[in-house]
Amino acid sequence: MNQDEVNGRVFLLLMAARMVGDYLYSWGGEEADEGGYDCSGFVSIALIQAARAWPKLYDGGRNTATGLYQYYHGRRCADITKVADLKPACLVFYRLPGKPFHHVAIHATTVPSLKLKTGVLEVGPVGFESGGSGSAATSPRAALLASAGVRLTASDYHGKGVEWISKDPFVLLEA
Repeated sequence: MNQDEVNGRVFLLLMAARMVGDYLYSWGGEEADEGGYDCSGFVSIALIQAARAWPKLYDGGRNTATGLYQYYHGRRCADITKVADLKPACLVFYRLPGKPFHHVAIHATTVPSLKLKTGVLEVGPVGFESGGSGSAATSPRAALLASAGVRLTASDYHGKGVEWISKDPFVLLEA
């Protein structure tokens, strides 16, 4: 990977986080006027903006996590299933085995295994994502924290049994 590609990937990450960083999580949200973004709204908007500089990167519109996966699958972007093969700005899709994808993030970095006295901690991929959930919180502050906008989250945060598969949209720039 040459330095320009690394810089482009880092630019995409920073641009995505900056664009939606001031907005809360909003399920189904795809623009600021709706109060915020959900995971696929966040990733779609980031790709649409990045495609201004690199048109081959994305020519789709707003998509769901499954729709984004199918978009890149249809363009023959290979599935990435090994942490060692992930690069910055790969899209990381999450699902329960045999189910459709329910979440998507933009890969930022990988945390290596950590050896602790109690065993080995596997953190794995860490991604930029828009995340939050409905909140039954009683205070405005608790509700705000539960509706956080963009965050960096490790894959293991998404629960037991959840698997991830990644696609690298930047391979389209090589064609």
